[in-house]
Amino acid sequence: MRNVHGPFRDRRVVAMARTMKKIVIVRTALVGAALLGSVLAGLGPAEAGGRILCTGFTQCTDRGWSDAGYRAAQPRAHWNMTPGRNCTNYVAYRLTSNGRRTARPPHTNAAHTWGSAARASGVPVTDRPQVGSIAWWESDVYPARKKGHVAYVEQVRADGSILVSEDNMNQAFSWRRVVRGKGWPSGFLHFPTSDGSPSGKVTSVAADGGRLDLWTAASDPDAFGRPVRYEVVLDGALDDPEAERFTFTTGFFLSHRIKTVAARGSTVVRVYVHNKRGTDGEDVVRLGTRVVSID
Repeated sequence: MRNVHGPFRDRRVVAMARTMKKIVIVRTALVGAALLGSVLAGLGPAEAGGRILCTGFTQCTDRGWSDAGYRAAQPRAHWNMTPGRNCTNYVAYRLTSNGRRTARPPHTNAAHTWGSAARASGVPVTDRPQVGSIAWWESDVYPARKKGHVAYVEQVRADGSILVSEDNMNQAFSWRRVVRGKGWPSGFLHFPTSDGSPSGKVTSVAADGGRLDLWTAASDPDAFGRPVRYEVVLDGALDDPEAERFTFTTGFFLSHRIKTVAARGSTVVRVYVHNKRGTDGEDVVRLGTRVVSID
C-alpha cells in the first residue's frame, strides 16, 4: 500500500504547493494594484501629468532647479492673487518679477479662467510652447482638477517635451517634465510685456437712491501685490478741483464699491487707478467712463 499511495501523496503535495503559490502571487498582485491605485488617486497636477524632477524648494535648489525667488516671495499676493502656495500666485509672480512686467487681464481668476480671459484681452493662446509662456489646463483636463492649473514653461526640449515649474495648493513646489499626450496642457498663453502701468476695466456702474454702485477690476504689474488706489470723478476732469470725487484702495483684483454721492440726474462717472509711487508706467490710468442717472 505504501508503494501504491506514496507517490500519489507526493503528487498531491506538489499540486497543492503550486496552487498555494499561485494564490500568493495573485494576492500580492491585487495588493500591489490596490496600493498603486491609492497612490495615483492622490496625485495632483504636479505629480500625475509627467515626470517629477524635484519636489520642494530645498530639493529643487539642491538639484539646480531654481524657484526664481518664490520661496521668499510666496507669502505676498502677486497680481492681487490669493497669496501663498498655489499655482496662480506663483505664475503671477513669474510674470511680474525678475525684470518681467505683465498686465493682468480682466477675468483672470482661478486657473481654469486664464485661457478665456487671455483671449478676451487679445493675449495669444496657442498650442506651441515657448520659454516664458504659461502652460494652462482647463477644468478637469488631466491632470488638473475642477479649478484647472497653470505652470511656467522653463524649457522646450528638442523631443517636443517641456519642463515646467509650478506650485500647488496644499502641495510642494516642483519642476516637472511634460510630454505630448495625456496630461498635455490645453494651451499656452503668451503674455506681452507691460510698461508697468496699472490696467483693468470698469465692469459696471449703476445708481439707486443717491448711491453709486461700482464694479471694477485692476492691478499694477510692478506693485508686488500692494493695494491699488482708485479715484472716481463725477462730472469733471481729473484735474478739476470743483468736481465731486472719492477715492478708495483695495488689495483685491475685483472690487465692488457702493458710495453715497451728492450728484443727481445724468452724471458722467470717470474711474481712474493710480500707479504705485516709485514704479514704472503712467502715474494715472483711466479705466473707463460711464454715464448714469442718479435719483
